[in-house]
Parts: sequence; C-alpha cells; structure tokens
Amino acid sequence: MQLNLAVATMFDGRHSSLTASVVAALEGSTSVLLTLLAGYLVGHAGLLDHITVKRLSSLCSQLFLPCLIIVEMGPELTADNLHRFWIIPVWGLVSTTIAHLVGWAGQAALQTPYWVIVAAGRPNTSAMPLLLLQALDNIGILAELTHGVDETVSSSILSRARSLILLNVVIQQTLTFQVAPSILRKDAAGKSIEESGPSSLTPAVPIQHASHINPLMQDPERVGLLQDTSGPSYGSAVLPVLDPVADSSPPRLPRALERIAKPLTKVLSVISAPLFGAIIALVIGITPPLHRLVYDEEGAFYNTVTESVHNLGELYVTLQMFIVGAELATIPNAFPGVLPTSWAMFTRFIVMPAVSLLFVWATAGRGWYVNDELVWFILVLMPSGPSAMLLASIAELVDVDQGPIASYLTISYLFSPLMAVICSLGLFVVHDASKRLP
Repeated sequence: MQLNLAVATMFDGRHSSLTASVVAALEGSTSVLLTLLAGYLVGHAGLLDHITVKRLSSLCSQLFLPCLIIVEMGPELTADNLHRFWIIPVWGLVSTTIAHLVGWAGQAALQTPYWVIVAAGRPNTSAMPLLLLQALDNIGILAELTHGVDETVSSSILSRARSLILLNVVIQQTLTFQVAPSILRKDAAGKSIEESGPSSLTPAVPIQHASHINPLMQDPERVGLLQDTSGPSYGSAVLPVLDPVADSSPPRLPRALERIAKPLTKVLSVISAPLFGAIIALVIGITPPLHRLVYDEEGAFYNTVTESVHNLGELYVTLQMFIVGAELATIPNAFPGVLPTSWAMFTRFIVMPAVSLLFVWATAGRGWYVNDELVWFILVLMPSGPSAMLLASIAELVDVDQGPIASYLTISYLFSPLMAVICSLGLFVVHDASKRLP
C-alpha cells in the first residue's frame, strides 16, 4: 500500500512538472508567434513595403546581430571556456548535415523542388530561439537548468544561453551562404529564358564619338523631327577640355598594395557580418587586458562603448522576429505544394527534434562533453523549429520564385507553438540525464 502510494505520488509529481513545463513553454512560444503576427499585420496593412522591410532586415543582420554577438559571446569566449563549449559548433554542423540529407532524400524520392532541401536543413537559429529563450527566462524555466554551472560565472542564465545560441548562429550563417545558393540555383536552372536577344524597344549601344564622351541617345520614333546633328550641341565647348580626363586611366594602387588587396578582398567577400562580429568577440574575449576593459563592469569602456553596443544588439532580438512577420506579408505568395510543405515541416518539427532528443538522452552526463544542463537544453533546441527566413532572401538572390517559399514559411511559422512540446520534452530529457551526474 505504501509502495503504491509512493509510486503514485512520484508519478503525479512528474506529471504535474511536465504539465507545468508544457504550459510555460506554450506561453513562451505564443509570445513569439504574437510578435511575428504583429509584423505580419503591419506589412499586410501596407505600413511597411517590401523594400523597407528588406532594408530593415539587412540592418538587423549587418549591424544589430554582430553587436549582439560581440556583447553576448565575448564574455563567454575566455580561454577557460573555449574547451567547454566545443560541442555547440560540432553538433551544429552534424545536425544541419543530417537535416540537409533528410531534405535531399525527400526531394529525390518525392521529386519536390530543390528549395525543400534548404527548408528542411536550415532552422531559424537566431531570432526564434533567442526570443523563445527570453520568454522562457521570464517564466522561470531557464532557472531550473543550473546544474553543472560554474559558481564563478557571473553572467545570468539568459546571457549564457544567448551566447551558446549565437555561437551556433555564426556556424549556420557561414554554412548556409556556402551551400544554399548552389542548391537553389538548380530550381532557377529550370526557368526558360524569355528574352533571347535585345528588345525592339531597347536603345542601341551608344556610339563613341571622337571626343570619347557619349552624347545622349534619342529614340527617333519619339523625338520625331528633332535632330541631334543640326546646329551646335549644347556644352560642346566643354568637350575638348574633358578629353584628357576621358583618355586617362583610373588610378592604380601600388603593386605591393595590389598583392595584399586581392586576397584580402576575397577573404572579406566570404566573411559575413555575424562571423566578423564573432571574430571581434573572440579577440576581445581571449585577450585578458581587452576583456577587462570591455566586459568587466569596472572596465574603462564598459559604461560607454559596451553599453552602446549592448543597446544596439538588444534591438535585434525582437525587431528581427517582427521583420520576419512583415517580410512574410510583403512577399507575393503562391501555393507551395502539399508534398514539399509536408516533408520540410516533417523534418523540422518531428525528425530533427527526435534526433536531438535522442542525441542528448544517449550522450549527456557521460563525461563526453561538458556536464551543463543549459548546454544540453540548447543542443535540443538548436536543430528544431521552423525554417529560416534566410531561405527567402537567398531565393531572391539567385532569382528563384519566392512565392511558394514565402507561403511555406508562413505555414511553418504558424506551427511554431509546437516548440512548446519540444521544449518540454527537452527539459524532461535534460532532467533525466542529470541523474547520471554525481
């Protein structure tokens, strides 16, 4: 009798704890969805047009995200911490490779468009998890993940969680820009070339006159009786004066600088803004004098430079999710197809969460990597959730029809409250794995 009562009490306690975590995670994911919905309504109402949304999105990724990386990752990128968090980039690479392979298998078997591979392989690794973590921290969920935390760590649990997520962001951004365009170009290759030659309305190539200055070309069908050659041209007296300028070659750099500039330009073309921010954070983080100046509260730059960069970085978390909603509303939609949508969402919300949960359940707490419950929870969260909005931007870059992709992304984000279930299962697996710790 007492044994049955103890088992029932344990079951009720575990059941109530799981129910509480589900409700809390559902509240957090709903707040994320409402932020996205607000952006969608603003874009749908015409308060933001597509060009403005693209500029704001570029501003978020080129300025606000690097600032957030510098202030959140930098304090954690000390020489002592680098060996503790190696599992984050490794699992980021492994999980995204698995997801792309699942997407490729679906594309090959179901004969779907190639964008399904990227949609299945690339989750939203920045705005969605960052805002979700913020909501979970407000509710008190993250406070439960303190087992294995070094007592000397002064940063808050949310700051540590953000730094881990942003470390994965750098990996995913770099990998996506290297892989995704070549995949999406296969969809663009199927487009027929509508114009095989110059149109009848296209003006001819301007003829270069003796003065090397091309005059304005006029369409004789529109101009009628006006002739370019009758009478002196306006400003013709200035043309001889400009001849030396037209004939001169552009200034060139010295040979020594040219040898440096060429490889430097090639390297800079590969480095994205988040990666550049991560490099700055790494340099400051592993250099003790710079670390004290920038990240310590008593540092000379903390109340000025660090606080200003922090204020800019904080704009990214909410604004980027708002912009995602507005971008979904301003891109013309088209039916994405049942099979492509189903396979991509099956990968994002079922396959990859199952893979990450199984990975953490099988490996956490065995001494193979850091014994930190927060790290384990981030490992579950990283490969899960809706696809990245970056998919639509790359489709525009390689001239692929954005309509089906935008419709798929809209449907995908409508299912984002499913992250509540994933978070709850992740908490359950993390707590179960923590029992292996001494």
